[in-house]
Amino acid sequence: MNWYKKTVILVLLSGSLSAYAQKEYSLAECIDYSLSHHASVDISKNNVQIAKEGQHQAYSLYLPQASGTFNMTDNLQLQTTVVPAGILSPKEVELKFGKQYNNVVNIDLSQTIYDQAKINNIKTGRLNVEVAKIQNKQNDESIIYNTSQAYFQVLIYKEYESTLTTNIISYKKLYQILELQYKKGVALEIDLDRIKVSLKSAEYQLNETATQHRNALSNLKFRMGLPLDSTLHINDSNDFSSYASLPQIVVFDFNRLTDYSLNKLNVDLQKINMQTKKAAFLPAVNSFARFGNQSYDEAFSNSFSNWKDYSYIGVSVNIPIFSGMRRSSQVKESKLTYKNATENLELAESSCKLRFDNAEKSLLTAYNSYMSNKDNLDLAQKIYDKTNLSYQKGAASMSDFLSDDTALKNAQTNYMNSLFSYMLAKLDYEKSKGTLSIFYNQLKTTK
Repeated sequence: MNWYKKTVILVLLSGSLSAYAQKEYSLAECIDYSLSHHASVDISKNNVQIAKEGQHQAYSLYLPQASGTFNMTDNLQLQTTVVPAGILSPKEVELKFGKQYNNVVNIDLSQTIYDQAKINNIKTGRLNVEVAKIQNKQNDESIIYNTSQAYFQVLIYKEYESTLTTNIISYKKLYQILELQYKKGVALEIDLDRIKVSLKSAEYQLNETATQHRNALSNLKFRMGLPLDSTLHINDSNDFSSYASLPQIVVFDFNRLTDYSLNKLNVDLQKINMQTKKAAFLPAVNSFARFGNQSYDEAFSNSFSNWKDYSYIGVSVNIPIFSGMRRSSQVKESKLTYKNATENLELAESSCKLRFDNAEKSLLTAYNSYMSNKDNLDLAQKIYDKTNLSYQKGAASMSDFLSDDTALKNAQTNYMNSLFSYMLAKLDYEKSKGTLSIFYNQLKTTK
Protein backbone atom coordinates (compact mmCIF):
# COMPACT_ATOMS: atom_id res chain seq x y z
CA MET A 1 0.00 0.00 0.00
CA ASN A 2 1.50 3.36 -1.06
CA TRP A 3 1.68 6.47 1.10
CA TYR A 4 -1.15 8.15 -0.77
CA LYS A 5 -3.63 5.38 0.06
CA LYS A 6 -2.45 5.26 3.64
CA THR A 7 -2.96 9.00 3.98
CA VAL A 8 -6.50 8.81 2.56
CA ILE A 9 -7.40 5.99 4.95
CA LEU A 10 -6.03 7.87 7.94
CA VAL A 11 -7.95 11.02 6.98
CA LEU A 12 -11.20 9.07 6.58
CA LEU A 13 -10.61 7.19 9.83
CA SER A 14 -9.84 10.34 11.76
CA GLY A 15 -12.91 11.98 10.31
CA SER A 16 -15.12 9.08 11.36
CA LEU A 17 -13.60 9.04 14.83
CA SER A 18 -14.12 12.78 15.15
CA ALA A 19 -17.73 12.40 14.07
CA TYR A 20 -18.21 9.65 16.62
CA ALA A 21 -16.56 11.73 19.34
CA GLN A 22 -18.92 14.64 18.54
CA LYS A 23 -22.02 12.45 18.65
CA GLU A 24 -24.83 14.16 20.48
CA TYR A 25 -26.92 11.98 22.78
CA SER A 26 -30.66 12.35 23.09
CA LEU A 27 -32.40 11.36 26.29
CA ALA A 28 -33.38 7.98 24.84
CA GLU A 29 -29.77 7.35 23.75
CA CYS A 30 -28.45 8.29 27.18
CA ILE A 31 -30.83 5.80 28.77
CA ASP A 32 -29.85 3.17 26.18
CA TYR A 33 -26.22 3.61 27.14
CA SER A 34 -27.02 3.52 30.86
CA LEU A 35 -28.98 0.28 30.56
CA SER A 36 -26.01 -1.32 28.79
CA HIS A 37 -23.01 0.07 30.66
CA HIS A 38 -23.97 0.95 34.22
CA ALA A 39 -22.27 -1.37 36.73
CA SER A 40 -25.54 -2.14 38.52
CA VAL A 41 -26.89 -3.77 35.34
CA ASP A 42 -24.35 -6.60 35.47
CA ILE A 43 -24.83 -6.97 39.23
CA SER A 44 -28.60 -7.23 38.80
CA LYS A 45 -28.29 -9.78 35.98
CA ASN A 46 -25.85 -11.81 38.08
CA ASN A 47 -28.35 -11.84 40.92
CA VAL A 48 -30.95 -13.32 38.56
CA GLN A 49 -28.51 -16.05 37.55
CA ILE A 50 -27.61 -16.67 41.21
CA ALA A 51 -31.30 -17.18 41.98
CA LYS A 52 -31.62 -19.61 39.06
CA GLU A 53 -28.63 -21.60 40.30
CA GLY A 54 -30.23 -21.73 43.74
CA GLN A 55 -33.38 -23.07 42.11
CA HIS A 56 -31.35 -25.79 40.38
CA GLN A 57 -29.79 -26.73 43.70
CA ALA A 58 -33.24 -27.05 45.29
CA TYR A 59 -34.35 -29.36 42.46
CA SER A 60 -31.18 -31.43 42.77
CA LEU A 61 -32.03 -32.43 46.35
CA TYR A 62 -35.05 -34.36 45.02
CA LEU A 63 -33.10 -36.09 42.24
CA PRO A 64 -31.18 -39.39 42.63
CA GLN A 65 -27.91 -39.02 44.48
CA ALA A 66 -24.86 -41.20 43.70
CA SER A 67 -21.37 -41.37 45.18
CA GLY A 68 -18.43 -43.71 44.86
CA THR A 69 -15.92 -44.71 47.54
CA PHE A 70 -12.60 -46.51 47.47
CA ASN A 71 -10.88 -47.50 50.71
CA MET A 72 -7.49 -49.19 51.03
CA THR A 73 -6.63 -50.33 54.56
CA ASP A 74 -3.43 -51.71 56.01
CA ASN A 75 -4.31 -53.42 59.29
CA LEU A 76 -1.01 -53.05 61.06
CA GLN A 77 -2.41 -54.89 64.08
CA LEU A 78 -5.66 -56.79 63.76
CA GLN A 79 -8.09 -56.46 66.61
CA THR A 80 -8.24 -59.46 68.97
CA THR A 81 -11.61 -60.93 69.86
CA VAL A 82 -11.89 -62.99 73.06
CA VAL A 83 -14.39 -65.83 73.10
CA PRO A 84 -15.34 -66.80 76.70
CA ALA A 85 -14.66 -70.34 77.93
CA GLY A 86 -17.35 -72.89 77.39
CA ILE A 87 -18.49 -71.67 73.95
CA LEU A 88 -15.79 -73.04 71.68
CA SER A 89 -13.59 -74.72 74.26
CA PRO A 90 -13.14 -75.18 77.99
CA LYS A 91 -10.77 -72.22 77.93
CA GLU A 92 -11.31 -68.76 76.56
CA VAL A 93 -10.11 -68.38 73.01
CA GLU A 94 -8.44 -65.35 71.40
CA LEU A 95 -9.25 -64.86 67.72
CA LYS A 96 -8.20 -62.36 65.04
CA PHE A 97 -10.53 -61.87 62.12
CA GLY A 98 -9.54 -60.43 58.76
CA LYS A 99 -6.42 -59.93 56.70
CA GLN A 100 -3.71 -57.31 56.92
CA TYR A 101 -4.63 -55.65 53.60
CA ASN A 102 -8.26 -54.85 52.90
CA ASN A 103 -9.61 -52.94 49.82
CA VAL A 104 -13.21 -51.84 49.39
CA VAL A 105 -14.91 -50.24 46.38
CA ASN A 106 -18.60 -49.31 46.56
CA ILE A 107 -21.24 -47.12 44.95
CA ASP A 108 -24.00 -45.61 47.10
CA LEU A 109 -27.33 -44.60 45.61
CA SER A 110 -30.16 -42.72 47.33
CA GLN A 111 -33.48 -41.25 46.27
CA THR A 112 -35.84 -39.06 48.25
CA ILE A 113 -39.35 -40.50 48.12
CA TYR A 114 -41.06 -37.89 50.26
CA ASP A 115 -39.67 -34.86 52.08
CA GLN A 116 -42.01 -31.90 52.42
CA ALA A 117 -39.20 -29.56 53.43
CA LYS A 118 -37.39 -30.25 50.15
CA ILE A 119 -40.61 -29.74 48.18
CA ASN A 120 -41.06 -26.35 49.85
CA ASN A 121 -37.44 -25.46 49.05
CA ILE A 122 -38.23 -26.03 45.36
CA LYS A 123 -41.18 -23.63 45.63
CA THR A 124 -38.95 -21.11 47.39
CA GLY A 125 -36.38 -21.38 44.61
CA ARG A 126 -39.00 -20.53 41.99
CA LEU A 127 -40.15 -17.48 43.95
CA ASN A 128 -36.55 -16.33 44.47
CA VAL A 129 -36.07 -16.30 40.70
CA GLU A 130 -39.20 -14.15 40.35
CA VAL A 131 -37.90 -11.81 43.05
CA ALA A 132 -34.55 -11.47 41.28
CA LYS A 133 -36.26 -10.72 37.96
CA ILE A 134 -38.46 -8.04 39.52
CA GLN A 135 -35.41 -6.55 41.26
CA ASN A 136 -33.68 -6.49 37.88
CA LYS A 137 -36.65 -4.58 36.46
CA GLN A 138 -36.57 -2.30 39.48
CA ASN A 139 -32.91 -1.56 38.83
CA ASP A 140 -33.67 -0.70 35.20
CA GLU A 141 -36.38 1.69 36.36
CA SER A 142 -33.94 3.36 38.77
CA ILE A 143 -31.45 3.78 35.92
CA ILE A 144 -34.15 5.32 33.69
CA TYR A 145 -35.23 7.67 36.48
CA ASN A 146 -31.71 8.75 37.52
CA THR A 147 -30.48 9.20 33.95
CA SER A 148 -33.55 11.22 32.95
CA GLN A 149 -33.25 13.42 36.03
CA ALA A 150 -29.57 14.10 35.35
CA TYR A 151 -30.27 14.71 31.66
CA PHE A 152 -32.99 17.27 32.41
CA GLN A 153 -30.67 19.05 34.81
CA VAL A 154 -28.01 19.37 32.09
CA LEU A 155 -30.61 20.72 29.67
CA ILE A 156 -31.78 23.32 32.17
CA TYR A 157 -28.25 24.58 32.81
CA LYS A 158 -27.60 24.71 29.07
CA GLU A 159 -30.72 26.81 28.66
CA TYR A 160 -29.61 29.03 31.52
CA GLU A 161 -26.29 29.52 29.76
CA SER A 162 -28.02 30.31 26.47
CA THR A 163 -30.34 32.83 28.11
CA LEU A 164 -27.52 34.52 30.00
CA THR A 165 -25.38 34.65 26.86
CA THR A 166 -28.23 36.36 25.02
CA ASN A 167 -28.62 38.84 27.89
CA ILE A 168 -24.90 39.60 27.88
CA ILE A 169 -24.95 40.30 24.14
CA SER A 170 -27.92 42.61 24.66
CA TYR A 171 -26.15 44.42 27.51
CA LYS A 172 -23.01 44.86 25.44
CA LYS A 173 -24.92 46.34 22.52
CA LEU A 174 -26.77 48.69 24.84
CA TYR A 175 -23.52 49.63 26.57
CA GLN A 176 -21.95 50.52 23.22
CA ILE A 177 -24.94 52.72 22.35
CA LEU A 178 -24.84 54.48 25.74
CA GLU A 179 -21.11 54.92 25.51
CA LEU A 180 -21.51 56.77 22.21
CA GLN A 181 -24.34 58.84 23.67
CA TYR A 182 -22.24 59.63 26.73
CA LYS A 183 -19.38 60.86 24.55
CA LYS A 184 -21.85 63.09 22.70
CA GLY A 185 -23.19 64.36 26.00
CA VAL A 186 -26.71 63.01 25.61
CA ALA A 187 -26.41 60.24 28.22
CA LEU A 188 -25.45 60.26 31.88
CA GLU A 189 -22.39 58.47 33.20
CA ILE A 190 -24.45 56.86 35.98
CA ASP A 191 -26.67 55.21 33.34
CA LEU A 192 -23.58 53.83 31.68
CA ASP A 193 -22.35 52.47 35.02
CA ARG A 194 -25.72 50.86 35.75
CA ILE A 195 -25.61 48.94 32.48
CA LYS A 196 -22.03 47.96 33.23
CA VAL A 197 -23.08 46.58 36.62
CA SER A 198 -25.84 44.55 34.99
CA LEU A 199 -23.37 43.27 32.40
CA LYS A 200 -20.83 42.20 35.02
CA SER A 201 -23.55 40.55 37.07
CA ALA A 202 -24.75 38.57 34.05
CA GLU A 203 -21.17 37.51 33.25
CA TYR A 204 -20.69 36.30 36.82
CA GLN A 205 -23.95 34.36 36.66
CA LEU A 206 -22.82 32.82 33.36
CA ASN A 207 -19.55 31.62 34.92
CA GLU A 208 -21.41 30.20 37.90
CA THR A 209 -23.95 28.48 35.64
CA ALA A 210 -21.15 27.04 33.49
CA THR A 211 -19.64 25.46 36.61
CA GLN A 212 -23.01 23.99 37.60
CA HIS A 213 -23.44 22.76 34.03
CA ARG A 214 -20.12 20.90 34.18
CA ASN A 215 -21.08 19.35 37.51
CA ALA A 216 -24.46 18.29 36.11
CA LEU A 217 -22.71 16.78 33.08
CA SER A 218 -20.39 14.80 35.37
CA ASN A 219 -23.40 13.55 37.28
CA LEU A 220 -25.01 12.43 34.01
CA LYS A 221 -21.83 10.57 33.02
CA PHE A 222 -21.87 8.80 36.37
CA ARG A 223 -25.52 7.82 35.94
CA MET A 224 -24.76 6.51 32.45
CA GLY A 225 -21.67 4.55 33.49
CA LEU A 226 -19.39 6.75 31.39
CA PRO A 227 -15.86 7.58 32.62
CA LEU A 228 -15.91 11.04 34.18
CA ASP A 229 -13.02 12.19 31.99
CA SER A 230 -14.82 11.24 28.78
CA THR A 231 -16.51 13.69 26.42
CA LEU A 232 -20.30 13.83 26.34
CA HIS A 233 -22.43 16.06 24.13
CA ILE A 234 -26.15 16.47 24.78
CA ASN A 235 -28.58 16.95 21.94
CA ASP A 236 -30.54 20.12 22.63
CA SER A 237 -31.63 20.78 19.05
CA ASN A 238 -35.16 19.72 19.93
CA ASP A 239 -37.45 21.86 22.01
CA PHE A 240 -36.93 20.28 25.40
CA SER A 241 -40.03 22.03 26.70
CA SER A 242 -41.87 19.36 24.70
CA TYR A 243 -41.23 17.09 27.69
CA ALA A 244 -43.59 19.38 29.59
CA SER A 245 -46.75 18.25 27.86
CA LEU A 246 -50.21 18.21 29.36
CA PRO A 247 -50.29 15.25 31.77
CA GLN A 248 -52.67 12.41 31.03
CA ILE A 249 -54.39 11.09 34.14
CA VAL A 250 -54.63 7.29 34.22
CA VAL A 251 -56.21 4.65 36.43
CA PHE A 252 -53.84 3.48 39.15
CA ASP A 253 -52.81 -0.18 38.99
CA PHE A 254 -50.85 -1.79 41.85
CA ASN A 255 -49.57 -4.61 39.65
CA ARG A 256 -47.38 -2.22 37.65
CA LEU A 257 -45.31 -1.30 40.70
CA THR A 258 -42.16 -3.30 41.32
CA ASP A 259 -42.15 -2.35 45.02
CA TYR A 260 -45.64 -3.72 45.45
CA SER A 261 -44.82 -6.89 43.49
CA LEU A 262 -41.83 -7.53 45.74
CA ASN A 263 -44.05 -7.16 48.82
CA LYS A 264 -46.52 -9.67 47.37
CA LEU A 265 -43.73 -12.16 46.68
CA ASN A 266 -42.41 -11.68 50.19
CA VAL A 267 -45.82 -12.72 51.54
CA ASP A 268 -45.66 -15.89 49.42
CA LEU A 269 -42.12 -16.60 50.58
CA GLN A 270 -43.05 -16.22 54.24
CA LYS A 271 -46.04 -18.49 53.74
CA ILE A 272 -43.82 -21.21 52.27
CA ASN A 273 -41.33 -20.69 55.08
CA MET A 274 -44.12 -21.27 57.60
CA GLN A 275 -45.13 -24.44 55.76
CA THR A 276 -41.52 -25.60 55.80
CA LYS A 277 -41.33 -25.17 59.57
CA LYS A 278 -44.53 -27.18 59.94
CA ALA A 279 -43.08 -29.87 57.68
CA ALA A 280 -40.42 -30.52 60.31
CA PHE A 281 -43.06 -32.59 62.17
CA LEU A 282 -43.62 -34.85 59.14
CA PRO A 283 -41.62 -38.01 58.39
CA ALA A 284 -39.10 -38.11 55.55
CA VAL A 285 -38.91 -41.23 53.39
CA ASN A 286 -35.77 -42.16 51.45
CA SER A 287 -34.60 -45.21 49.53
CA PHE A 288 -30.96 -46.28 49.37
CA ALA A 289 -28.74 -48.91 47.78
CA ARG A 290 -25.09 -49.95 47.87
CA PHE A 291 -23.13 -52.00 45.36
CA GLY A 292 -19.56 -52.88 46.27
CA ASN A 293 -16.53 -55.12 45.97
CA GLN A 294 -14.08 -56.15 48.62
CA SER A 295 -10.69 -57.82 48.43
CA TYR A 296 -8.19 -58.77 51.14
CA ASP A 297 -4.98 -60.71 51.57
CA GLU A 298 -1.97 -61.00 53.82
CA ALA A 299 0.27 -59.82 50.96
CA PHE A 300 -0.17 -56.37 49.48
CA SER A 301 0.55 -57.57 45.94
CA ASN A 302 -2.32 -60.09 46.12
CA SER A 303 -4.83 -57.80 47.83
CA PHE A 304 -6.14 -56.50 44.47
CA SER A 305 -6.79 -59.86 42.83
CA ASN A 306 -9.36 -61.62 44.98
CA TRP A 307 -12.54 -59.50 44.85
CA LYS A 308 -15.85 -60.37 46.50
CA ASP A 309 -18.92 -58.38 45.53
CA TYR A 310 -21.82 -57.49 47.79
CA SER A 311 -24.93 -55.28 47.60
CA TYR A 312 -28.05 -54.23 49.48
CA ILE A 313 -31.10 -51.98 49.09
CA GLY A 314 -33.47 -50.50 51.62
CA VAL A 315 -35.92 -47.81 52.65
CA SER A 316 -35.51 -45.44 55.58
CA VAL A 317 -38.17 -43.45 57.36
CA ASN A 318 -37.04 -40.58 59.57
CA ILE A 319 -39.75 -39.74 62.11
CA PRO A 320 -39.19 -36.61 64.26
CA ILE A 321 -40.23 -37.26 67.84
CA PHE A 322 -38.92 -34.57 70.18
CA SER A 323 -36.61 -31.59 69.67
CA GLY A 324 -36.88 -29.78 72.93
CA MET A 325 -39.78 -27.61 71.65
CA ARG A 326 -37.45 -26.08 69.05
CA ARG A 327 -39.66 -26.98 66.09
CA SER A 328 -42.79 -25.65 67.81
CA SER A 329 -41.04 -22.36 68.51
CA GLN A 330 -39.90 -22.10 64.87
CA VAL A 331 -43.47 -22.63 63.66
CA LYS A 332 -44.76 -19.88 65.96
CA GLU A 333 -41.98 -17.55 64.81
CA SER A 334 -42.73 -18.22 61.13
CA LYS A 335 -46.45 -17.56 61.68
CA LEU A 336 -45.67 -14.15 63.17
CA THR A 337 -43.28 -13.35 60.33
CA TYR A 338 -45.94 -14.30 57.79
CA LYS A 339 -48.50 -12.15 59.58
CA ASN A 340 -46.08 -9.19 59.51
CA ALA A 341 -45.56 -9.72 55.77
CA THR A 342 -49.31 -9.55 55.13
CA GLU A 343 -49.58 -6.41 57.27
CA ASN A 344 -46.67 -4.83 55.38
CA LEU A 345 -48.41 -5.62 52.10
CA GLU A 346 -51.48 -3.71 53.25
CA LEU A 347 -49.27 -0.82 54.33
CA ALA A 348 -47.53 -0.94 50.94
CA GLU A 349 -50.90 -0.65 49.18
CA SER A 350 -51.77 2.46 51.16
CA SER A 351 -48.29 3.91 50.71
CA CYS A 352 -48.23 3.32 46.95
CA LYS A 353 -51.70 4.82 46.51
CA LEU A 354 -50.75 7.85 48.62
CA ARG A 355 -47.53 8.31 46.66
CA PHE A 356 -49.46 8.14 43.39
CA ASP A 357 -52.08 10.67 44.56
CA ASN A 358 -49.37 13.08 45.75
CA ALA A 359 -47.39 12.70 42.53
CA GLU A 360 -50.53 13.30 40.46
CA LYS A 361 -51.38 16.48 42.38
CA SER A 362 -47.76 17.68 42.25
CA LEU A 363 -47.70 17.10 38.50
CA LEU A 364 -50.83 19.14 37.90
CA THR A 365 -49.55 21.90 40.17
CA ALA A 366 -46.16 21.91 38.43
CA TYR A 367 -47.82 22.03 35.01
CA ASN A 368 -50.03 24.98 35.97
CA SER A 369 -47.02 26.77 37.44
CA TYR A 370 -45.03 26.12 34.28
CA MET A 371 -47.78 27.42 31.99
CA SER A 372 -48.27 30.49 34.19
CA ASN A 373 -44.54 31.28 34.21
CA LYS A 374 -44.38 30.70 30.46
CA ASP A 375 -47.12 33.28 29.91
CA ASN A 376 -45.40 35.67 32.32
CA LEU A 377 -42.13 35.24 30.44
CA ASP A 378 -43.78 36.04 27.11
CA LEU A 379 -45.41 39.11 28.63
CA ALA A 380 -42.21 40.27 30.35
CA GLN A 381 -40.28 39.83 27.11
CA LYS A 382 -42.87 41.86 25.21
CA ILE A 383 -42.77 44.68 27.79
CA TYR A 384 -38.96 44.64 27.88
CA ASP A 385 -38.66 44.87 24.10
CA LYS A 386 -40.95 47.90 24.02
CA THR A 387 -39.18 49.62 26.94
CA ASN A 388 -35.75 48.87 25.46
CA LEU A 389 -36.75 50.38 22.13
CA SER A 390 -38.29 53.39 23.85
CA TYR A 391 -35.20 53.90 25.97
CA GLN A 392 -32.90 53.84 22.97
CA LYS A 393 -35.12 56.51 21.37
CA GLY A 394 -35.04 58.54 24.55
CA ALA A 395 -38.74 58.04 25.28
CA ALA A 396 -38.19 55.97 28.47
CA SER A 397 -36.05 56.48 31.54
CA MET A 398 -33.22 54.30 32.73
CA SER A 399 -35.22 53.35 35.82
CA ASP A 400 -38.04 52.08 33.61
CA PHE A 401 -35.61 50.09 31.53
CA LEU A 402 -33.87 48.55 34.57
CA SER A 403 -37.20 47.76 36.21
CA ASP A 404 -38.47 45.92 33.15
CA ASP A 405 -35.08 44.28 32.66
CA THR A 406 -35.16 42.94 36.23
CA ALA A 407 -38.73 41.73 35.71
CA LEU A 408 -37.63 39.88 32.56
CA LYS A 409 -34.69 38.23 34.33
CA ASN A 410 -36.98 37.11 37.18
CA ALA A 411 -39.48 35.77 34.66
CA GLN A 412 -36.72 33.87 32.88
CA THR A 413 -35.53 32.35 36.16
CA ASN A 414 -39.05 31.43 37.26
CA TYR A 415 -39.77 29.88 33.87
CA MET A 416 -36.66 27.72 33.91
CA ASN A 417 -37.23 26.65 37.51
CA SER A 418 -40.87 25.75 36.84
CA LEU A 419 -39.92 23.83 33.69
CA PHE A 420 -37.33 21.79 35.59
CA SER A 421 -39.78 21.23 38.45
CA TYR A 422 -42.36 19.95 35.99
CA MET A 423 -39.86 17.56 34.38
CA LEU A 424 -39.01 16.11 37.78
CA ALA A 425 -42.69 15.96 38.75
CA LYS A 426 -43.41 14.04 35.55
CA LEU A 427 -40.64 11.57 36.33
CA ASP A 428 -42.02 11.09 39.84
CA TYR A 429 -45.49 10.62 38.39
CA GLU A 430 -44.27 7.97 35.92
CA LYS A 431 -42.43 6.25 38.76
CA SER A 432 -45.43 6.36 41.11
CA LYS A 433 -47.65 4.60 38.58
CA GLY A 434 -44.96 2.12 37.48
CA THR A 435 -44.68 3.30 33.87
CA LEU A 436 -41.04 4.43 33.62
CA SER A 437 -40.37 1.68 31.08
CA ILE A 438 -43.32 2.86 28.98
CA PHE A 439 -41.99 6.42 29.23
CA TYR A 440 -38.60 5.21 27.99
CA ASN A 441 -40.11 3.23 25.10
CA GLN A 442 -42.11 6.29 24.03
CA LEU A 443 -38.87 8.28 23.95
CA LYS A 444 -37.32 5.69 21.66
CA THR A 445 -40.22 5.82 19.22
CA THR A 446 -40.24 9.62 19.07
CA LYS A 447 -36.52 10.32 19.07
